[in-house]
Amino acid sequence: MKKHLIRAALLGTIALPATAYAQEAQEAQVEEAQPAPDAPEAAEGEGNEIVVTATKREQTLQDVPVAVSVTTAETIERAQIRDLKDLQTLVPALRVSQLQSSANTNFIIRGFGNGANNPGIEPSVGVFVDGVYRSRTAAQIGDLPDVQRVEVLRGPQSTLFGKNASAGVISMVTREPSFKFKGSVEASYGNYDALVLKGYVTGPLTDNIAASIAGGINKRDGYVTDLGYNGKANERDRWFVRGQLKFEPSDALKVRLIADYDKIDEVCCAVVNVRPSAATGAIQLLGGRVNNSATPFADVAYSNFPSSNKIENWGLSGQVDYQVGPLKLTSITAYRNSASLTNQDSDFTSADLIGQNVGDVDIGTFTQELRLNANFLNMFDLMVGGFFFDENVKFKNTLTYGTQFRPYVNLLSGGAVNQLETLILGVPLNTFQRAGQGMFDDLRMDNRPGRSSATSTSSWVTS
Repeated sequence: MKKHLIRAALLGTIALPATAYAQEAQEAQVEEAQPAPDAPEAAEGEGNEIVVTATKREQTLQDVPVAVSVTTAETIERAQIRDLKDLQTLVPALRVSQLQSSANTNFIIRGFGNGANNPGIEPSVGVFVDGVYRSRTAAQIGDLPDVQRVEVLRGPQSTLFGKNASAGVISMVTREPSFKFKGSVEASYGNYDALVLKGYVTGPLTDNIAASIAGGINKRDGYVTDLGYNGKANERDRWFVRGQLKFEPSDALKVRLIADYDKIDEVCCAVVNVRPSAATGAIQLLGGRVNNSATPFADVAYSNFPSSNKIENWGLSGQVDYQVGPLKLTSITAYRNSASLTNQDSDFTSADLIGQNVGDVDIGTFTQELRLNANFLNMFDLMVGGFFFDENVKFKNTLTYGTQFRPYVNLLSGGAVNQLETLILGVPLNTFQRAGQGMFDDLRMDNRPGRSSATSTSSWVTS
């Protein structure tokens, strides 16, 4: 009898840790499937249900048949998320990298994505705000006004979101205007004179019309010391305003109108040298300087002039939802414009190798989405729809040589460029690669269903 009791006690002590481990693993899986059960404001269902629109229809997070991560407004506020670039700190599968200017951001989901400084290249991660497609990265950076939740859909989503969602989708959903008066104000101050001020107010205008307005500023001094022009880089200077109107004349009809405008005017983005090479030695022989590659995180850079980033985004959209029995018709019409003017010292040294690299981009996008959802007896779901996309891209770029580019090339080539001109081409010395010469682009692209056209004028000024 004692042997049986001892054996049972030993089995119990062995089984308890295994049971506890299994329970912890099960709880971890539940937390991963429901990333924000503590934010009832973001949920439109009851209790801890989180309602998402990842499949173009309202479903609870547990019922969505796609891999989706949801970040709620409470989580965003608690983690001090300021824009989509900061969102990667909460979504493990998402990586956001800002390229050489504030107008270029690269989104990668599960290791897939594309990005370039060329605005003619379309992204493979689609960004949507209240169902409206943001076609280029210059339009995707912005503070998060009156956000309700952010859904990150991992993997190909082209069936429901179009051709530019082969790697995934980032969908932002903002709060609709409320028929109850309420609002919020957020202010914070930090080092480098960082100032963030945001406000939101909503309320009824009539019995069936509600409105909301949100606005804010985001400013910060630069934290990188540029010893080339003795200034600061990597600053922030942004502001936005966003207004909404909601009409609900009946239970079957809802109309939502949105207008937004945001502006960026800041010095960004500093580039540092992380590994010396023969090119580094040539720059130093010419009297140019770069940062010490042994201390790349010392926040020191060298440029001949500040990198300018002037970006303006604005848009208008209207969404109409009409419910007739089990049928729901949705129409989303939108026009967006994104304009950016950037310039930088693209050799990122104090040597005068690149004179200027000016990019002037203007993108106008019209989209129209129409879809019909049907639900029969809570057993069958049907959705059919269409999407029209018309985009016009205008891009001008000027890239010129500086006064030290020719000596720099001669040093690296051992004088081969001089011999190429005089002995092989038979032209006077220093005919090519003089200051002011360079590449001048003027590109146009019209992108719409059934027809895509592009025109370009590129010229190299060599003499």
